[in-house]
Amino acid sequence: MDTELHCPRCGQNYPAETGYFCPKHPGEELVPAPAATDPVPAEAAPETVTGAAPAPTCWSCGARATDFRNDRCTVCHQSLVPPALVISFPSGSVVVPARRSSVELGRAGEHGHVFAGYPNVSRRHATVSVDEEGTAWITPFPEAPNGTFINGTEIHDRTRVRPGDQIRFANDREPHVGPISESIRQPDRDRQVPPARPA
Repeated sequence: MDTELHCPRCGQNYPAETGYFCPKHPGEELVPAPAATDPVPAEAAPETVTGAAPAPTCWSCGARATDFRNDRCTVCHQSLVPPALVISFPSGSVVVPARRSSVELGRAGEHGHVFAGYPNVSRRHATVSVDEEGTAWITPFPEAPNGTFINGTEIHDRTRVRPGDQIRFANDREPHVGPISESIRQPDRDRQVPPARPA
């Protein structure tokens, strides 16, 4: 039997594989679908839906959304949809927005500002990705000469990374110490399944 989740905002049911947020209304948490005998309001606004899901909480700063129409946090301006992976470095964060996607790390590209102050980090140093199951991986580029390390051990192939691990690029000795991650988070795995509506 397939589990369905319900969007209180649009009144639609979606398969559980959709995730925990409405595909039509980003940031709107889905709740367990009401039983077939329960009436489902067709286009009721959330304020009028009995047992509507509480406003979502921002994965980044913990602030609760103040307006159900917002898809971004009004405090830190992050999307209310939690990303698949966030790796924080002293000079910024790298975000993998969704499962089945990857991000290139190094002094070039979208996250170049995070590594710009480290001359021993290659322009293309490594790739981080999250697979369909939510497992995070890092893959070093073979042409990056100064190495990629997980918990102090140099890696040469695709390697799993978990919250609590430490990623370091390049040398750990002066004069050019490589960047070391401060934290690794997987916000979309941390979210809780919303509680069932009272009958």
